[in-house]
Amino acid sequence: MIKSDLSLDLIQRLEQVHSLARDMRFGQLLATLELLAEDMFGRNLWDIEDNQLLDVMERFRSDLAARAVNVV
Repeated sequence: MIKSDLSLDLIQRLEQVHSLARDMRFGQLLATLELLAEDMFGRNLWDIEDNQLLDVMERFRSDLAARAVNVV
């Protein structure tokens, strides 16, 4: 994947995650992504690769979507 395409994918995924976590402040959302990155890859956001960050955001998006289904 071309780097600019990956950056666009990251922005789109972040938008999806944000739409599922409207009650979180943006800093809280980033802190959660940081914790998930450390859990999944043993590295913080500064050190993970963009494709790994995409995996982190997909995990968070998936978790939030599943939680939303269970609440209804």
